[in-house]
Amino acid sequence: MYAMSTLKSKRPSNTAPKASSQYHHGDLRSALVNAGMQLLQAGNSTDFSLREAARAVGVTVNATYRHFANKQDLITAISAEGFRQFTVALMTGAQHGTNPKERLLGSGHAYVDFARQHPALFRLMFGRASVSSTPTIDASLTSSKAAEELTAAGTNAFNALKSGVAALRNESIESESVVLASIKAWSLAHGLCHLILDGQLDEHAVGFDQMIDDVLRSYAE
Repeated sequence: MYAMSTLKSKRPSNTAPKASSQYHHGDLRSALVNAGMQLLQAGNSTDFSLREAARAVGVTVNATYRHFANKQDLITAISAEGFRQFTVALMTGAQHGTNPKERLLGSGHAYVDFARQHPALFRLMFGRASVSSTPTIDASLTSSKAAEELTAAGTNAFNALKSGVAALRNESIESESVVLASIKAWSLAHGLCHLILDGQLDEHAVGFDQMIDDVLRSYAE
């Protein structure tokens, strides 16, 4: 699991990402997504342009339109990539456990740690999409392909959580009871993340990691 030594999340730097010195032809889309993620982290907001993302990878803004119709398309792709990385984090966290309870706890710690390490990305992901339904984005500004990609990535993240809950309960991942139990676990971890990111738990800095562990363990008790 991902242990954090301090209470506060990493504060994003105000320094914009440096332009890439190398660009591998054929992978411009990924390069722009990565540049956008860096700009998001640096400014702690989506207040950046396609031109800035293009400059960061050393291409013209016109080149970006081969992959993204507009900035919203890029933002949607960033959210999808965030969910893919989030899913990997949940699954990696689960590997630290030796039984279903400890594996689910490992995923819970990974959930919280991801939010603390990537606060702007975390808020973007869950502010613009639901992992179990259609993304709450303006369809007129986002291509159907981008929206489908985001929905799939979010669904995979939720399935990673459901698989841990299903193993703990020894039930089918698609059972209604597992879905409900997963929502309860999700609500617990997600609410804790927002309390942390909003600074509501700063006064509990002493023994903070243990508090996180105790809160997450309360789900499976």
